[in-house]
This record gives sequence, structure tokens and C-alpha cells, in this order.
Amino acid sequence: MNILVITHTYPESINSWRGSFVKEQVKWLSTVHNLTVVYFKNEKAISVDATGYSVSKSVTGNLTEYTLTIRKTLPVVNQFIFLFRTYQFIKNKILTDFKPDLIHSHLLFPGGFIATLLQQRINIPNIITEHSRIKTYFRSRGHKILVNYTLRKANKIVAVSNSLKEEINSYFPRQVSVIHNIVDVSKFKLNGEGDDGILNIGFLGGLGNNNKGLDILLKSVSLPGTKNFFLHIGGSGLLKNDYIKMSQELGIESKCKFYGEISHSEIPEFYSALDLFVLPSRYETFGIVLIEAMACGMPVIATRCGGPEEIVSEATGILISRENAEELGNAIELIADNLHFYKRDIIRKYVEENFGQKVFLERINNLYNETINMNRHE
Repeated sequence: MNILVITHTYPESINSWRGSFVKEQVKWLSTVHNLTVVYFKNEKAISVDATGYSVSKSVTGNLTEYTLTIRKTLPVVNQFIFLFRTYQFIKNKILTDFKPDLIHSHLLFPGGFIATLLQQRINIPNIITEHSRIKTYFRSRGHKILVNYTLRKANKIVAVSNSLKEEINSYFPRQVSVIHNIVDVSKFKLNGEGDDGILNIGFLGGLGNNNKGLDILLKSVSLPGTKNFFLHIGGSGLLKNDYIKMSQELGIESKCKFYGEISHSEIPEFYSALDLFVLPSRYETFGIVLIEAMACGMPVIATRCGGPEEIVSEATGILISRENAEELGNAIELIADNLHFYKRDIIRKYVEENFGQKVFLERINNLYNETINMNRHE
């Protein structure tokens, strides 16, 4: 099958986090299909000449990847040009040589909107996988109109969790399939159990805002009676220095290490030093770091904030309430006292069976065939 993937988020190097969830899907899809990926983006600097763009191309086996870089101009005009140039490039350059059976786009806007235009005007069936909160798209009335158009017209919508499916349906009731994100278990080594009397706790996430809940984790481990621990903190962002200051004020600075940005290729090594992974987020559509940590066989703690409820089971960790440092502290203590209960090979097997490439390919291929057949009979 020939698949055209359209996305505005995609890793530009082996060390990049951005769009790594799209790249992981693309990698496995290209083992069974012919894939052409169009990754489109704006130049960072504003240009007085908004007429041009640049293109780079790479081919690896069944996978052809295009990076389309469009010159950036004034905000309102730029948005129109960004969409128009990408649409025209795909229609006039890509589709003249590559004849897709189906378009698989990522995120309702802008990629999903462009794919839906192509679906409507050229009659190519279109599936959109949504990874983000829908309300983040509604920056203006115009954006809301375009997203609602996409929700109404796209052949199929996929959400990465049931909680995200419910959110989509709260804005526009329609059939939404759920296919979870994928993890390549082979990238991660099964951790051994620590024997130095120190509980090595890990946290990994963006620190540009407080959504990931690092403030709650810092408070929880500073509570009286907390066992001997060391907190490994990966991630960067505007609030990093605030969190460092917070660790100092709580008197736990010596028990925390802030690693800063961890490249995508170094993530398995980061997990390898841990006994427990904690993600106390305020909201998650999925929680890819949880299944990565679990692929190493370690237990996890996460909040009931959307996606994690579909990831964490009794055999793999503990779910807690949001915004509750005391409950998180108790959960850490409980796991510390019962690490022997969590069988690392069982946790890893759970990830492979529920979030590995085999189950992903089976579910997405069924949806591909269903979408193509439905389009033929319309």
C-alpha cells in the first residue's frame, strides 16, 4: 500500500524529541508499506520575500522523506501562505509521481486540515491521528472554523487515548477510533534491581510550563519520613531555574540532579539508572514516557489525568489523584517498600503486548483497509 504522511511535527535529527511519536509510527509502517512523508515547517526568521520555499529529500528503503521549509512573513498573511504553499507542493509536486492509496496526517491542524482539503478535492481517503488537546487549536475564530471543518469532513479520526476521544466528541460528536502510541521495546534494556539502599526516582518532561507536575513531585519527596532517594530530572524549559530554586528552598537540592535537555538517543540510558518513574502531570493525552520507562521493566506512578489511566495497571504501578503531593509521597513509599512485587519482565511484556509494533500495525492496517473500502463505496 502507498501511504502519504503529512505532518508539521517531525524530528530533524536522531537526537530531536519533536515529533518523535510520528517518526516511530512511520518507521514501523515503512516495514510493510511504501511511505512518503511530507514534513512542512516555517523558517524561523521573517522574510520580506514570502514567495519561495526550500525542499530536502531523503530515501531509505520504502521510506521517502521530504522536508518543506516555507519562508516566514507577517503573522496573518504567513498562516495563509504556510497552508497554501504546503497544499500546492503536495498537489503539484508530490502527487504527480507518488500515487497514494491513503493519506495519514497527524494533528487536526495544520496537517489534518491540508489532508482533508486533498481528500475532498482529489478524492484520496484521509485518516488523521490526533495527539493533542483540541482546545489548543482554538487560538482564533478562524482556527476554530478550520478545525471544525476538518472534524466534520475527514474520513477517519484516530485518538491516542479514550480520554482524548471523549474530548474530541465534546466538540464534535463523530466516530473516533483509538490507537495508542507505539514504543520500540528493543531500544530499552531491562533494568536490574538497585541494591544500594537508595531509591532512584526519574522524571522526564518539558519544563516550559507546570503541566508535567514537577513541583508536586519535589514537594512530595520533601515530606517528613521520606525514604532515602535520589531524584533524576530530565528536561528543559523556562521554569527549569524555578524548579532548581524550589529544590533548594525545600532542602532537597543535594538529592536532585537536573540533567537539562536529554536527546532522544540518550533517553534509554537515562532510564537505565532508575528504580521508579514518576509522571505527576496535570493533563496528558497519552504519556509516552510511561511506556518507555515500563519497557525497562520499572514500575511507574502517574496521575489520573487522561492518558495514564489506559497505561498504568496494578501490576505496573500506581495511579494517584492530581495536585496531591501527600498522596504521591505515600505512593512512592509504597512502591519503595514493595519493589519486589513488581516483576520487571512482566512489566516489559505488558508494554510489548499492548503498545508494541505488532499490535499497532494490526490496528492501523485494519483501519487503513476499512477506510479505503469505505471510500470506494461512497
